Amino acid sequence: MIITNIEELRKPNEKTSLEEAKEIIKKLEQELNNSLTAGVGLAAPQIGIYKQVAIVRCEDKIDLVNPVVIEKQNGFVFKNEGCLSFPGKKVTTFRYKEIFVKDDLHPDGFVATGLTAVVIEHEIGHLFGELLVDRDIGKIGRNDHCPCGEEKDGKKIKFKNCHGRG
Repeated sequence: MIITNIEELRKPNEKTSLEEAKEIIKKLEQELNNSLTAGVGLAAPQIGIYKQVAIVRCEDKIDLVNPVVIEKQNGFVFKNEGCLSFPGKKVTTFRYKEIFVKDDLHPDGFVATGLTAVVIEHEIGHLFGELLVDRDIGKIGRNDHCPCGEEKDGKKIKFKNCHGRG
């Protein structure tokens, strides 16, 4: 059963072994397949296992064990992001079109792009207690500060001058 309780979803998650991760991945696959909503990823804390394991099932099939995003490029506003732990809720988030990720299954790292990058960011967020509701930037205006947090000369940059170009 997918957890929807915010306090449960915010519990700390421990690193895990590859052996233990194999069993967790099987459970995640089973839960994602049994979900009534079409999901493209699931993290272990969403099923009550507080370990750093997640699966991504969209353009690519990727398993993640103790992952970390090393580099992010090409930030953009992503509309209608959802989460199986928040059924029916869609929010606008700030994500990246390209990320470089390392984990225990991919020690040399790999580049993820497009929707795969967004889903990986989302699932890794779960592993560190970050939830969809934390990422909601609402409706951002061109003159609002950019959600990426970039600064120039000690001042936050407006969205239109940063990632809101074009």
